[in-house]
Amino acid sequence: MASLSPAESHGSVPRQGLQYADHRQRLQEERRFRLEQLAALRAETSATPRHESVARVLRTSATAALGEIDAALARMEQGRYGLCVGCGRQIAPERLAVLPMAPLCMSCHYNEQNCHLAATTSSQGG
Repeated sequence: MASLSPAESHGSVPRQGLQYADHRQRLQEERRFRLEQLAALRAETSATPRHESVARVLRTSATAALGEIDAALARMEQGRYGLCVGCGRQIAPERLAVLPMAPLCMSCHYNEQNCHLAATTSSQGG
């Protein structure tokens, strides 16, 4: 009978998570950064309406990034990290190396971008 590693015996890291340990670490570091960024943005007082507008955009972007990171970490915990949420195929390792929170393979990403572009173009063309 094979012995389990301490992480496996406690159930905190799924077997697949061990394969992506470097990605997990990068995601956790990025998560800490985004939490610190949001805390700093919330503590900041805006001197002008323009400054407040910029701070609002930064908070929105940081919150969105945090959501993507949390979703990637959840996929790790569920053993689905590295699989496209659109089609279920494997996401290229090169893509995950660059963007560890990527939920889509390049094919689904392009399809989503093209749909968004088409919707934007048709709504502007009236």
